[in-house]
Amino acid sequence: METSIIQVQNLSVELGNQPILREVTFSVQRGEILGILGPNGAGKTTLIRALSGILPPAKGRVEVMGRAVHRLSESERARLIAVVPQARHLPPMFTGREVVQLGRTPYLNWLGNLSAYDRNCVQRALERASAVELAERQVGELSGGEQQRLLLARALAQETPILLMDEPTTHLDLHYQISLLESVRHLVDTEGLTVIMALHDLNLIGRYADRLGLLVEGRLIALGTPEEILTPDLLSPVYRVPLQRLSSGDGGRPIILPTVL
Repeated sequence: METSIIQVQNLSVELGNQPILREVTFSVQRGEILGILGPNGAGKTTLIRALSGILPPAKGRVEVMGRAVHRLSESERARLIAVVPQARHLPPMFTGREVVQLGRTPYLNWLGNLSAYDRNCVQRALERASAVELAERQVGELSGGEQQRLLLARALAQETPILLMDEPTTHLDLHYQISLLESVRHLVDTEGLTVIMALHDLNLIGRYADRLGLLVEGRLIALGTPEEILTPDLLSPVYRVPLQRLSSGDGGRPIILPTVL
C-alpha cells in the first residue's frame, strides 16, 4: 500500500483564540491534485498556511513524508513545500528573473551565489510557467496576472515534491488560467508532483483535480472524486444558490451551473 506523502490528522487552527479550522483530517498521495473548495471564509487560505507550516496547529498534526511540518526548520520546509500565495508582495524593482531566483534560496551557500544548475532551474521554471518574456522586466511594470505567473515560476524553481496553491488563477485571463492548470496537471502526471490547490471556480478545479475536499466553516464536510463532490444536493446549500449539474458531453467531468429561474 502506498504511503501518503501528506497526512493531516484532526487539524485545528485558531487565530486570536478564534477557531478557524476544526478537526480537519485527510491524506494526499504522491502524484495527486487535491482541490479545496468552499465559500468565502471557509478557511481555505488558513488551511494552505497551516499545511506550509506558517501557522501552528492548536490541535492535531500535519505530516509531510512522515515528519511533522511545524517541527521542521524553515530551510527544511522550503526543500519540501513550495507555495503559490494568493497575495502578492513582490519587490517592484526586481526583474522577473530575480523574483524566480528567490526560489533557489534554500539551496544556496552562505554567500548566496547561484550555480549553473541553479540558473538552469530558474530558466526551466520560467518556461514551465509561461513567463520567459517577463524575465527581464521589472515587477512594478507587470499586471497582476503576470506577477501571478512569476509566483508560480518561483515556486517551481524550488524543485519541491509538494506544491500548495492558494487561488493561483487570480488575475489571470482565461487563456492563462487554462495554461497554468494544464502545466500543473502535466507536472503531476509526468514528474509525480503532489499539489493541494484552493480554488473558487468549481468547474476549473473539477476538471483538473483528482479529488476534491469541501471546506465549510472550518470543517471538511466532504472528500471524494469530482463526480462525487460536484453535485447540486451537496453544493447548493453550501453556496446558497440553486445549482444544476450538466454532462460535459464528451464523457469528461461534470459541470455545475446556477439554475435558470
